[in-house]
Amino acid sequence: MNELLKTFTFVVVALVLTGAAFVTTRDRTQRSARFDDQGQSFFPEFKDPLACTDLEVVSFDPSTATATRFQVKWKDKKWVIPSHYDYPADARDRLSKTAAAVMDLTKDTIRSDKVEDHEAMGVIDPLDTKTTTLQGRGKRVTLRDASEKVLADFIIGNEVKGSERKEGGGAQRYVRVPDQKRTYGVNVKADLSTKFADWIETNLLKIDTGRVRRVVFDNYKLQEARDAQGSFLRMERGDKITVSRKDSTSPWSDVKFERKDEAGKLVTTGIPAGQELNEDRMRSLIDALGDLKIVGVRPKPPGLKDPNDPNLKLTLPIVASLQSKGFFATRQGLFSDQGDVIVTTDEGVVYTLRYGGPVFATGDELTAGAPDDAEKKDESKKPAAKKVEPKKAEGTQENRFLMVTVAFDPDIIPKPEKPAPKALDPSVIPDDPFAPDPKDPKYQADQKAAEEKEKRDQEDYQKKLADGQKRVKELADRFGPWYYVTPGTSFTAINLDAALLLKPKGPEAAPGATPGQFPGGGGVPPAHP
Repeated sequence: MNELLKTFTFVVVALVLTGAAFVTTRDRTQRSARFDDQGQSFFPEFKDPLACTDLEVVSFDPSTATATRFQVKWKDKKWVIPSHYDYPADARDRLSKTAAAVMDLTKDTIRSDKVEDHEAMGVIDPLDTKTTTLQGRGKRVTLRDASEKVLADFIIGNEVKGSERKEGGGAQRYVRVPDQKRTYGVNVKADLSTKFADWIETNLLKIDTGRVRRVVFDNYKLQEARDAQGSFLRMERGDKITVSRKDSTSPWSDVKFERKDEAGKLVTTGIPAGQELNEDRMRSLIDALGDLKIVGVRPKPPGLKDPNDPNLKLTLPIVASLQSKGFFATRQGLFSDQGDVIVTTDEGVVYTLRYGGPVFATGDELTAGAPDDAEKKDESKKPAAKKVEPKKAEGTQENRFLMVTVAFDPDIIPKPEKPAPKALDPSVIPDDPFAPDPKDPKYQADQKAAEEKEKRDQEDYQKKLADGQKRVKELADRFGPWYYVTPGTSFTAINLDAALLLKPKGPEAAPGATPGQFPGGGGVPPAHP
C-alpha cells in the first residue's frame, strides 16, 4: 500500500512539473513573438510621403529649461512656418524627402527596455512635464496629414557609440516612440533641420545683377526739430549720388551728385575734381545685391504693407513699430536711420532698400525675435524718439533691419524707334535721282517689312511694360508684410557714401603706353650714366 502511494505521488509531481514546464515554455514563446520587433517598420501605415502636410520638431534647451517648437505646415494653400509668423516656406521638396526618410525608419536594433536608460540615451520627451531632469531630453519629431492625423511620432536621442555606419546614412541613433519604454538603435537618414534658413528662400531680392542699370545712394540725415506744435524729426539732405550704366557690359560711367551749395540750394554736379568712381566697390555692391540673405523676419503691423501709400494712416502701433526697428515717419515721408539705396533694373523695377537699426542676437531671437514690448507702449508723446543702439551680446554678429519697397519706372525701358515718314510727291524731282520708286515691288516689300518690324517692336515694348508691372506686383506682395533682418556685412557692402564710392584719381597713362610701362615702352626707367 505504501509503495502504491509513493508511486501515485511521483506521478502527480511529474504531471505538475510537466504542466509548469509547458506553461513556462508557452509564455516565453508568446512573449518573444510579442516583444521581439527588431527589424520591423516604425510606422507601417505611413506609405505616402506626399500625405504629410505638417512637420513639427520640438527641441529642448537645458540652459533655459524651455522646449522650442519648429513647425512647417500647409496652410491657406501655401507652406508656412508658424513659429515665424507664418512666413512662406520653400518646403515641398524638402518636406517630401524628409517624410520619405521617416517612412522608411526601421527598428534596426533593440537597445533597452528600461526607463532608467532614457536619460543616458537622450530619449526623454522634451515635452515631458513630469520629469524634472533637464539633461537627456531628445528631439521629438511629429508628422501629420491634412486631417491632423499623426503619421509618425518619435524621439531622436544620442548617437549609438560604436554602431556600424550603413551605406547612404550615418551612425545609428537612439530612437523611442513616445509613451513606450523600449529604445532602439536606428539609422536615421532624415534631415530634420530646425534652422529657419534651411526652410525658406534666403535670397531676398532674387535680382539678376546683370539687369541693374541705376543705383542711387540717398545719404540723408534725420535731425530733431521743434515748433509750436512740439518736437518732430526732420530730414536733412545729404549727398544723393546716382550711378548709371547703359547695359550689363558697360562701365558705371554716368555719376551725378545732388547736394546743397553754400546758399542751401540743391545743385547737380559730376564727380569732384581729382576723384573717380571706385569700380571695385561697385562690383562688390552689385554682388552683394545679388546675394542679399535673409537671416530673420518680423511682421509689420496691419496697415503698413505699403509705407509709400499716400493714404497710409500712421496709428500709434504703426509709429511705435517703425521706431523700434529704426524707421521714422516724418512730415516729409518715411525715412530710416541709415538712408536709402534705390536700385533700378532694365525691367523698370525700382527697389528701395531702407536700412534700420542693428540686431545683435542668435538662434530664434535672431530669426523670429522676441515679443516687442516697445511696440505696445504709447509713443504719442515721443514722436521724435531718439534711437537707442542695442548692446552687442557676447558671441553675436551685427545684423540690420531692412525694409524693401518696390515701384515701377517705365521710362527706363527704351521706347521703340519710329522712322520718320518720307513724303513722296510725283510732281517734285527728287534730290536723289536714284531714290527708289514707290511702285517698285522691292521697295513695297521693304516698306511692309519695316511696318511689321515697327509693329513687333511696339508689341515687345508693351509686353515689357506689362511684365515689369506684373513683376512689381509680385514683389510688393512678397515684401509688403515684412521687416527683414540681413547680415551686417551686406549692409556695409551696399549702403555706401561718397567717401567709399569714390577714390583719388590715378595718374593717366601716357599715349601708347601699356600698364606698368614708362613712356618710351620700357618696364623700368633708364639707368643714369
